[in-house]
Amino acid sequence: MRNHFFLLLVCAWMSPVILSAQRCQPPLLSLRPADTLYKARLWTAAGAGTGAYTLAMAGLYNSWYAEYPQSDFHFFDDGREWMQMDKMGHWLMSYQESRWIAGGARWTGINRRAAAWTGFAGGQLIQTSFEIFDGYSAQWGFSWGDVAFNLLGSGMFLGQELGWGEQRIVMKMSAWPVRYNDTQIDPYQPAGNQQWTTLERRADELYGTGPLNLFLKNYNTLVVWASVNPRSFSRQPSGWWPRWLNVAVGMGADNLFAGQGYEWRAVKDCEGADCVTYRIDPVQYPRTRQFFLSLDLDLSRIRTRSRFLNTLLSAANIIKIPAPALELNSQGRFRVYPIYF
Repeated sequence: MRNHFFLLLVCAWMSPVILSAQRCQPPLLSLRPADTLYKARLWTAAGAGTGAYTLAMAGLYNSWYAEYPQSDFHFFDDGREWMQMDKMGHWLMSYQESRWIAGGARWTGINRRAAAWTGFAGGQLIQTSFEIFDGYSAQWGFSWGDVAFNLLGSGMFLGQELGWGEQRIVMKMSAWPVRYNDTQIDPYQPAGNQQWTTLERRADELYGTGPLNLFLKNYNTLVVWASVNPRSFSRQPSGWWPRWLNVAVGMGADNLFAGQGYEWRAVKDCEGADCVTYRIDPVQYPRTRQFFLSLDLDLSRIRTRSRFLNTLLSAANIIKIPAPALELNSQGRFRVYPIYF
């Protein structure tokens, strides 16, 4: 309270000078959003955003794309690969990137509508940059399918901001490590080759290791959720349903060890009968699409007295909270989970 009183005194003292401002602006680096356009914050956010984008793109290129063969810019249709889990990832990340960038824009005092469009543009800039990198990579290519899901994610954020003034449906993710069968897999061809592998080794080579790859790259562990807030659709804001409790529907996949089918080569670009090729049994390891129904928490609707904690909860609202869940998969199997991560 004393801080607020001091702020009022400062505002009163400065009011003859700042004739155009209806309210005193908060300190430059305060987490409190500005009430009106705060040019110092706008330039700070623009500079920080530009620097972060440049460093991120340079780091991504040097740590990932530079290690793979380059080619002339080309297109690639990957719509049938990975049971569309990569597309779900594009939907998720473009939505969340737009949400985060719009939050930063609101911090500078930009009005909600302009901030929503800023978030949309920022999400598309990031995701389109990835696609351009893919377009010059010999092993991938610029994918119009990825672009469509990028637009879907950012558009989903923008539409809710412009239509409802809030995010009633939030895209989220969850992941948990998979324990793979350690059975030795011998090459399918060439005959007599002893260069065996395992599913765990294949998954590590394909998706990488570590927490970041677990969430963003491993399609056998990733589940992408649409977390819906029923209370926000109610005509009675004071209804019995808690304002922070959501219902989430999710999609995941299992036994994805190749973009399509059940076989892969030890060296991706290898051609000919001498290439070491592995094949797994589709009956034992069927490629499976999974659908989930669960409860979730909308962390952005949990308000505390700490502005820092509120900001942290809102930023972390990309993670689906562990909860009981139901699963129905494409093999016709139904499962109940006391807790699903």
